[in-house]
Amino acid sequence: MIRLRTLVKDTSVYGLVSATRSLVGLLLVPIYTRVFLPGDYGQIDTLTTLVAFLTLGATLGMDTATALYFYDTAGEEDRGAMITTAVATRVGLSVLVAAIISLFAPALSEFLFRSEAAALTIRIAVWTAPVNAMAGFLIELLRLSRKPWVYAGLSIANLLLGVGLSILFVVCLGWGVNGAFGGLLLAGVLILPAGFWTTRKLLFLRFSRAWLAKLLHIGLPLIPAALGGWLIAYSNRYFLLHYGSAADVGLLAVGNKASALLVLFTSAFQTAWGPFAFSIQKQENARLVYAKTLTYFWIVAGAGVVLVALFAKEMLLVLTTRSYLAGAAVSGLMALQIAADSSYYIVSIGIVLAKRTRLLAYSVPIAAAACVVFNLLLVPRLNYIGAALAAMLAYFTSAVIVYFLSQRAYPVPYETRKVLGIIALCVIAWLAGMATNQLNLWVGIGVKVILLAAFGAALFLLRIVGTDEVNLGFGWTRRRLRMMGCGRRV
Repeated sequence: MIRLRTLVKDTSVYGLVSATRSLVGLLLVPIYTRVFLPGDYGQIDTLTTLVAFLTLGATLGMDTATALYFYDTAGEEDRGAMITTAVATRVGLSVLVAAIISLFAPALSEFLFRSEAAALTIRIAVWTAPVNAMAGFLIELLRLSRKPWVYAGLSIANLLLGVGLSILFVVCLGWGVNGAFGGLLLAGVLILPAGFWTTRKLLFLRFSRAWLAKLLHIGLPLIPAALGGWLIAYSNRYFLLHYGSAADVGLLAVGNKASALLVLFTSAFQTAWGPFAFSIQKQENARLVYAKTLTYFWIVAGAGVVLVALFAKEMLLVLTTRSYLAGAAVSGLMALQIAADSSYYIVSIGIVLAKRTRLLAYSVPIAAAACVVFNLLLVPRLNYIGAALAAMLAYFTSAVIVYFLSQRAYPVPYETRKVLGIIALCVIAWLAGMATNQLNLWVGIGVKVILLAAFGAALFLLRIVGTDEVNLGFGWTRRRLRMMGCGRRV
């Protein structure tokens, strides 16, 4: 029980970091969209995904390998050698890649943006990779050391410092896109002393070839899956740059921001799902609980998707300027993508419990290949809407593949009809949202409220929601109110 309480407490602290990151990212939207044109915003989003790719490749899977061996060393000195080897390799490779890209920045700028004007921006952006690799690794050591509050404090400090400096450079000093990445770069440099100080007892100045071989043995096989995941999530930006422009990428990126609150829910759910699913695996009704979880998840997430799909234009009216409103067309699709990603984690539980995790490796390359095909087919015809469709279909492809593989390994009686019904309603809501966006603002809002009510009614008419789900919802609400001290009034 004590260990469970510790797990819950640590999860809450780590959830605070995730929530802060999402909220701060959302708060940046009204600032950046009032300073930058969609083309500039698209340039920021493109280079951010490029840095993510570089960081992912330079990591060599060593974050997972370090976590695996952290409590499996011969002593503190041996652990220190392992950690130093991992961080030196990770940062060294990041520096090498950043130096090479800096050398060819004008050519890369011409390739991505059809102009060499972004060469300096690319150089600043890619050098955030080694700095973030070092700072991120040091902060991650705090999590592995079970120091959640220090981890949270340093993570949030790094986040707020980066955002604060970026706003200073962009808004006050007028440095444009260069300032956005310059603030992140300087923040990483400034946070390094605190990172070294808080982890000083874990670091030993000794590089170990033996540990390098062990770390690479674990980490290298993970790279294809990680790169495949990046391809599914971000490759549509580069197809969009080829067939469209950076402005189209900007509209896609801003349209995604309307799903920020849904991300908070799915992130919290994914954090809680694993420990919960494993804790009940020996219970007689475990498979039924897994099945109901998928249904209940889609009832809640589906409602979130419908809200985003219908009211994305109104959200962007508040968060951005009119030049970004066209991005509302993809918000519902991006929300569906987020829900599909969480569904992957739910349906994969059977593979994990059957101890056949090698099957998970099949879904990523297939979905990544499908993503390339979807982008080739859809982006030239539908522009940024096609890019959003391609990513969404790729995430669903991955989830469906894992669903069938998991059912063969560990059958679960999922309520497939109900889940497909909710997904169909979400797609209808997206189409309706695009149609009603053409109406007068207040007339459109009235129609959307009616459509939202119709979604709730459809859940009952299609027998997706019944008395069991209603009673469960009321029971959960009563418990939450009691926790808030309102139980006597319920």
